[in-house]
Parts: sequence; structure tokens; C-alpha cells
Amino acid sequence: MRSKHLLVGNWKMNLGPTQARSFAEALLSGIQSVTRTDVWIAPPAISLCHAADVLSGSPIVLGGQNVHWATNGAFTGETSPAFLREAGARFSLVGHSERRIYFGETSDTVAQRTKAALNEGLTPIVCIGETEGERVSGKTERVLEEQLAPVFEQVSNDDSARVVLAYEPVWAIGTGRVASLSEIQSTHAFILALWASRGYQHEGVVLYGGSVNPQNFGSILALKEVDGALVGGASIKLDQWLQLIAIAEHTPLAG
Repeated sequence: MRSKHLLVGNWKMNLGPTQARSFAEALLSGIQSVTRTDVWIAPPAISLCHAADVLSGSPIVLGGQNVHWATNGAFTGETSPAFLREAGARFSLVGHSERRIYFGETSDTVAQRTKAALNEGLTPIVCIGETEGERVSGKTERVLEEQLAPVFEQVSNDDSARVVLAYEPVWAIGTGRVASLSEIQSTHAFILALWASRGYQHEGVVLYGGSVNPQNFGSILALKEVDGALVGGASIKLDQWLQLIAIAEHTPLAG
């Protein structure tokens, strides 16, 4: 179990350089001291340096939304892990469902990206999740195991403490629908069991993502299997993002 909650904001393709700078300034002004929560945000790649200019030296950690497996080369449109690191990133999302659905990301390429992030000293946040059809047909566990198998092959025991997993049921992302507490609890428990089955010395960190907002976050975070959240839409609405941080700050660490 983490010593703090982990709250990660995925801005997706929102907030360009000027807006990112303004949002970062407002966030820095609005955030109070945080003692129970690590606050991480992932701006678009083009906005990362602009947010970093404002947030450098603050407790807010910046990261990328995607990372390539090569340091450099003929990979048009991709982002090198070394470039992310130089721009001020300390983590990167890997394998978000939108990357899988719209851009052909596979579990094998997710594994390659995960390893590259680790090699560069970045924390990979590996996103996994099932579709509604897979959930209804009882295939959730099989799907998650298949998504994680190649990733686990790339993660050594020593690196295991640096990997974060994010469970995002595809049917709940951006839809306003949220998995029930029992669904979240049982699925996170399964993911943690998979982690343990690898013989890793460190307990896994599993975030929940999927239409997280100030109304549902407290009850989700209270589950002992949940270490925090990966948040989309609410992370670019300053009032909601500050509310989520406050909820995390006032929620005792489970375990």
C-alpha cells in the first residue's frame, strides 16, 4: 500500500500551451498543502513545458500521456522517453484505452513502452480495462490478464515498485457511468492477485478511472484495494479538481 493516495489528472487533448500555463497558475494558487495525496497531471505533450515552467519546484508532478519505446529515430508523431524526462516529466501513461481503440495500441507495444519508461527513470501508469461486452459476457478477468501478461514479462522484481496500474473499464470512460463499488473492489483484488502471482516483492498500486467526480470519489477511495484515481474530464475543471484533491486529503489511507 502507498503511503499516500495518488491522484492523476489526464488532460487528454485539452488545454494548449497558453491554457495549460493559466490552469497551472490557478491550480498552484488554489491548492492547499497536501500531506496524504500525491498530485500528478499529464498535459498534452505540446503543453508540458509550459506547465512545467509554472509548476517546477511545487509538489505537483508532471507526466506524459504516452511514451515511445525508442529514445529517438524515425517515429513521426511519437514522444521519446528521454524527451519527456528533459521536459520535466516524471511519469507517463501507457496503453490508455483511447490509444488502444483509436490508434491501434496493442498489449505488446504497451509492454515495450512500459519498459522504455522504466529505463528512462519514468514511472509508467499502465492502463487496462474491459469493454461493456466483455464485462457482460464474464470475460473481464481474462481480458485483464491478457493485457497484463506482456507487461509483466518486461517488469523485473526490482522495477515492480515503480509501476502503477490503472483499471479503467472502457464502458465507464467519459460516459458518466461508474462501476459499482463491488465491481471495483473485486476487479482491483483480481489485479493485485495477478501482481502477487509474479512473485513481486512490492504490493501493486492500482488506480481506478472511469467518470470519477467529486460525488463518487470518496466512496471509491475508501475501498482498501484502491490507491487513488486516474481522472479525465474532472481534472481540467479547476473547481472539481481541487475538490477531488480535498477529498483525497480528508480520506484516511485504507489498509
